[in-house]
Amino acid sequence: MNDYRYEQLNRQSPAAYGWGGEITVADTSLAARVGFIRKVYALFLAGIFCAIAGVATSIATGLYLAVVQYYWLALLLLIGSVFAVSAVRRVKGVNLVALFAFTFFEGLLISPLVLFAFGKNPLALAAAGGLTIATFGSLTAYTLLTRKDFSFLSGFLFTGLIVVLLASLIGIFVGSSILSLAISSAALLLFAGYVLYDTSNIMRNLPTDEYVAGALSLFLDFFGLFIHLLNILNILGSDE
Repeated sequence: MNDYRYEQLNRQSPAAYGWGGEITVADTSLAARVGFIRKVYALFLAGIFCAIAGVATSIATGLYLAVVQYYWLALLLLIGSVFAVSAVRRVKGVNLVALFAFTFFEGLLISPLVLFAFGKNPLALAAAGGLTIATFGSLTAYTLLTRKDFSFLSGFLFTGLIVVLLASLIGIFVGSSILSLAISSAALLLFAGYVLYDTSNIMRNLPTDEYVAGALSLFLDFFGLFIHLLNILNILGSDE
């Protein structure tokens, strides 16, 4: 939609645009689109720093031991918190607190994995971080620059997510490093696809007050890439 149509929409229904409105990003002016995308990525980066703070806090205080002991409880709480953040994503103020609390908690949850990788192979940890940034950045730049619509990936990604989750549950009982490597490799491709899909969705389909939802989806994609890259590097390093 061009700027003229955007102005006409505002004249016809001024209250429709803004907090609680349903006009999508694609229906706004160029300046509004750029501002929305900047807000999403600013919150995403803030969430990354909150997660890093969560990792540091867990390691410094010894909370990672409790995370290991009650891992399944922590995982269930994490899954529940995703729905909680989604439920309040439009509640001004509360949505930001919920987002940052979630990302901090995510840092607590992955702290044992980070500590293990740091003690076993610090280079793998650094490599996983660098590769995650490079992969996420490249896919994001490609989507933003080409402006391609990746909404067609929705069905494939959802199916792939279900397969990866079921395979991960089986892997817990099998305990095979080969199966773990295969699952993480598939998950890596899955989250790469989600970066394309979510970035495209942020550019085109989100309502203009859904910046928390956009930041949350990017955060989950980024950490999905990081965790599975780290797992792959740990497995390959242990086989040397």
